Amino acid sequence: MHVFVTIAVAALALQQPAVPSDAPQATIPARVPLRVALERRVKIKRVGEPIQGRLVEPIYVFDRMVLPADSVLEGHVAEIGGVPFFRRFAALMSGNLFPKRDVRAQFDALVLKDGSRLSLSTALALGTAHTARVAQGKQPSKRASTSPGSQTDPDTGAAALAFHTPGTWRCLEAYMLNMFPYHPQAWSPGTLFTLELQTPVTIPLPSSAPPALPGTESSELRARLVTGLTSATARAGSPVEAVVTRPQFSKDHRLVIPEGSRLIGEVVKAQKARFLHRNGKILFTFHQIQVPSAEPQTIRGYLEGVEADWSAHLSLDSEGTAQPTALKSRLIFPMVAATVAGLSFHQDYNAHGVPDLDSGGRAESGAVGLGLIGTVLAQIGPRREASAIAILGAAFSIYTTFIARGENVVLPTDTPITVSLGAVR
Repeated sequence: MHVFVTIAVAALALQQPAVPSDAPQATIPARVPLRVALERRVKIKRVGEPIQGRLVEPIYVFDRMVLPADSVLEGHVAEIGGVPFFRRFAALMSGNLFPKRDVRAQFDALVLKDGSRLSLSTALALGTAHTARVAQGKQPSKRASTSPGSQTDPDTGAAALAFHTPGTWRCLEAYMLNMFPYHPQAWSPGTLFTLELQTPVTIPLPSSAPPALPGTESSELRARLVTGLTSATARAGSPVEAVVTRPQFSKDHRLVIPEGSRLIGEVVKAQKARFLHRNGKILFTFHQIQVPSAEPQTIRGYLEGVEADWSAHLSLDSEGTAQPTALKSRLIFPMVAATVAGLSFHQDYNAHGVPDLDSGGRAESGAVGLGLIGTVLAQIGPRREASAIAILGAAFSIYTTFIARGENVVLPTDTPITVSLGAVR
């Protein structure tokens, strides 16, 4: 803990005496991200559609909280973009004629407790339907929770929606709906947006002091990445930088590490995704912390946790290496598709030697190839057409599951992380 003691001395030197004021205020600097989760389902109809969300985590400035979690923000649908080519191609191969567009939101008002509104200017951002908290050696749980001693507050309100990942039946329901050719696009409750402030925002503070953060002996820091990382392009030795987002206090409530302190590190190893569905991986560490207006201090920081898109199925090993997990359930559909494609060549005959229509078999053949559209086409065309659709679906499924390039690790700028300070591993 000698590093903490040294940093605490520097942090104490930065603390300024409070200046008496009838209206205490705090300013949130530009480029600070606000993480906002929607409270209710929003249908994507047009640009300008109003939306409302809440902060999933508090905002700190130096040593105090200036915006509590669950603060209300108002915004609108800011942009309805197009569909990338590969997403459209994959959708068409599944019989989906209306793949999801890239839709961005923008929030422009903060609702204070007294009902008044403050104008905001945020960057446009895409939403993440389900966000998972990933810790070393643990798979994301269906419900976000916190362990004793963790710096993460128990999830309530907006955070409970944002970090609630879908269960088996919800995934099955989504898979069945994807077989339909038309999908009205919507943001589900809990869809999470990370929006950078474009300009500083001055927040009026309550006259009474906010509750003090509990002192802790934890060596974990909450931070966000300033450097976006992906295993597709990262190389060993590439610089990595993060910013502490939550101040840390000692057990006797002395400021140890203020918000805004910078963590400096580098990529230790990185491997991009390869063919035969081999996923990419990345490992980075931090070796220095810079407290504002103080000398840099040497540390040993390791990735302990990360918040990422649940659909990426990210995992962390004991060293902090991030890598997508290959789910065993992904093997089910190729096996089913291959079986149906093989059975599509089998022809049954009735007692008079006349070939059966075999509507059920045709429906199965069409469904594995082009979803509901394939089911209809298989009924109205010759049997060999149904077999061709089934073979096409099986081939595409086998290619994407076993042959195609795996998934890369993608950690965008402002990704929330937990950094553990400790001995060399």
